[in-house]
Amino acid sequence: MSTHAPTPVPSTLRAVQATSIALLTTTAGLSASTSIFVVPRLMELQPRTLTSQFVRAIQSAHRLLVVPLVLPGFLNAYLAYRLPAKARLYALAAVLTFSNLPWTRAVMMPLNRKMERLNADPDGSENAHEVADKWATRNLYRGVVTFVAGCIGLYAALT
Repeated sequence: MSTHAPTPVPSTLRAVQATSIALLTTTAGLSASTSIFVVPRLMELQPRTLTSQFVRAIQSAHRLLVVPLVLPGFLNAYLAYRLPAKARLYALAAVLTFSNLPWTRAVMMPLNRKMERLNADPDGSENAHEVADKWATRNLYRGVVTFVAGCIGLYAALT
C-alpha cells in the first residue's frame, strides 16, 4: 500500500498563488463594478457632464488598475513554470489574464479615444450615452475573464 503524499508547495510559491488570486478577483470586481455601478450613474448625466466624468474616471482607473490587471498573468506564468503538475491550469490562467491586453487595445481604447474626442468638442457630445453604453458592455469581458482566471488559479492552488 502506497502512502504517497503530495509534495508540499514552498511558502514562497504559496505567497505567489495568494497574490495572484487576490489581485485577479479584486480587479475583476473593480472592473465589473465600473460597468455595473459607475457607468449607469454616469448615464443619468447630461452629455457634456457625462463625457467629462467618464474621461476622468477612465484616466483614474488606468493609473490604478494596469499593474494589478497585468501582474497576475506573469505570476501565473511563473507558477506554470515552477509547478509542472499544475502547469496547464496556471498557463490557462495566464493566457486569460493576458487576453485583456489585446481586448483593451482593440476594443476598449477606440471607445476611450472617442469619448475623449467628444469631451474635447463642445458640440460633439450628442452620442456620448451610446459610447458609454458600448464601453460598459464591452468592459464586462475584462471582469468576467479576470474572475475566471482567478477561479482557475484558486482551483489549481487547492487541488
